Amino acid sequence: MMGKTRKSIVKSFFVWLLIVPVGSIYLYTAHPPPDLDRMAVFLFAALGFLTIYSTMDHRGRPVFLVLWLTIPAFLLYGVFVEMVIMQLAVLAFLLSENSRSIWYVLFFNSTIVFLLSISAAIAFHLAGGQIGAEAFWPTAFAVLAYQLTHTVLKEVLLRPFGFLQKDPRSFSDLERILIIARTFVIIPLALSLFYLIQSVGWGAFFLLGMPFFLIMIVIRLYTDREKSNYYLRQSGMIGRELSDLLDENEIMDRFVEKAADLFKMEYAILFDHQKNWLKVERYFDHSRYIQVDFVPLASGEGIAGRVLKKDKPVIYRSRDEWNYFTINRAPADMESMIGVPIKRNRQTEAVLLLAAKKKRAFNENQLKILDLLCSYFTVSIEKARYMQDAKLVGERCVLTKLYNYRYLEECLDREMQRVNDGSLAALSVIMLDIDHFKKVNDTHGHQGGNDILCALAEMLKARTPEGCTVGRYGGEEFVFIMPGWTQDDAYQFAENLRTEVAGHVFRLQSDLGEEEMQVEAQVTVSIGVSSAPEDADEAIALLRNADRALYIGAKQAGRNRVAAYRK
Repeated sequence: MMGKTRKSIVKSFFVWLLIVPVGSIYLYTAHPPPDLDRMAVFLFAALGFLTIYSTMDHRGRPVFLVLWLTIPAFLLYGVFVEMVIMQLAVLAFLLSENSRSIWYVLFFNSTIVFLLSISAAIAFHLAGGQIGAEAFWPTAFAVLAYQLTHTVLKEVLLRPFGFLQKDPRSFSDLERILIIARTFVIIPLALSLFYLIQSVGWGAFFLLGMPFFLIMIVIRLYTDREKSNYYLRQSGMIGRELSDLLDENEIMDRFVEKAADLFKMEYAILFDHQKNWLKVERYFDHSRYIQVDFVPLASGEGIAGRVLKKDKPVIYRSRDEWNYFTINRAPADMESMIGVPIKRNRQTEAVLLLAAKKKRAFNENQLKILDLLCSYFTVSIEKARYMQDAKLVGERCVLTKLYNYRYLEECLDREMQRVNDGSLAALSVIMLDIDHFKKVNDTHGHQGGNDILCALAEMLKARTPEGCTVGRYGGEEFVFIMPGWTQDDAYQFAENLRTEVAGHVFRLQSDLGEEEMQVEAQVTVSIGVSSAPEDADEAIALLRNADRALYIGAKQAGRNRVAAYRK
């Protein structure tokens, strides 16, 4: 990557060297400027520098108004002076952008702006304009040709490379209207300054410059407020979107993506905080998630560790401010960075880092918006966990953690519907009951009985085939729901399971003696099997048939047996 950047810099430098210095010397010798008012030229350059340095953004695109100064400079002193002022404007813009690849951008855009100056000057003369002419309408018409050439050619040359347009997308109708409106704002200002300079001299810069910059300040304040309102509206929309999600992983993915997209950041890293260590949960790199080998960070280590230790947000304006204490290797183009702790109940549960390729990409207003986003994220995660816990309580047996009776009924209804509509060829139900379970309770107490139930539940869960469901039906009864299993297959599975349970030694806590003690016990199970479609076409009938096979075919036949339902 660095080698490719150096090659680009070298290429752009040689192109610039062949065009700009050589072209500038030619312009100065072939079209020397008339007698210069040095103070006026200085004021042109200074105000041009200030104008471009304080450029405003509209939807991520810079709005350039520097032509209100370069046009009168061109009308007074010709293309060479205008070209020098435009070159200074390029430098001012790059300083305001804080691009890491400043040399490549400088050479490339200096070349483009030089070509724009030449092309606009040619259009001006082709339209009949003359340097220093005082006739209004011919000059105004020629200036219009100058401005249109400059505007159109700039977009044609720069859009493919995405310099002045950070996001080189096509223009909307509104943006085209704004470009036209900007043209008809610049031309009257430029002509007014040109004629005022001829009338009152330097005072013209005060008469037009002062109100211009005051209006710029007001507009900038307004646009900053609009940008804050935009961030607030977007944050609210993101918060509502997160609150609609009930899966923690999906919430984390959406939160990281939306945070990076809202602030136009190239990188977003989410760290999970566990026992004073930070581990990377999500690494978002240029609109995609990637797997990275990140060393876990302790409190105070690296950037995220510092956020955790300070327990407050941090903002770094450039790489120089954080590069010396980072632990994990950071991408070479990562510059400014912001880190915020994500808290719940006043405890830091995660840390979010956002990073950009630009220097000074963050401000305090963005920090407030990001803090608001993090609160939405925390609330959404907490809601998802609550809903998941509520779902587990509604679906699981509190003691064994297996599915409960209600869930089993719903699952069996779904699978039987598949059998009836032809999408499932077979469905078997196995009902299992512990033999003489009352004796276990009488011998070892209810805690001992619970230990047996929990240990057996773990065994059944571990041996549940893929695609099948096991749950506690009630008391000491358990049920398997086995989609796609015929009665013969289910019977063989049940027989193997019965044999394994009968040979298993359970360890339990006996509490009926003088002292609690660990004891060993063995139990047997009786099992009933029923299958669809041959045994039943309704879920409740299939379950009852398995229950009937259990008690009539297995229990009454002596227990510790497997019985299949027979009509």
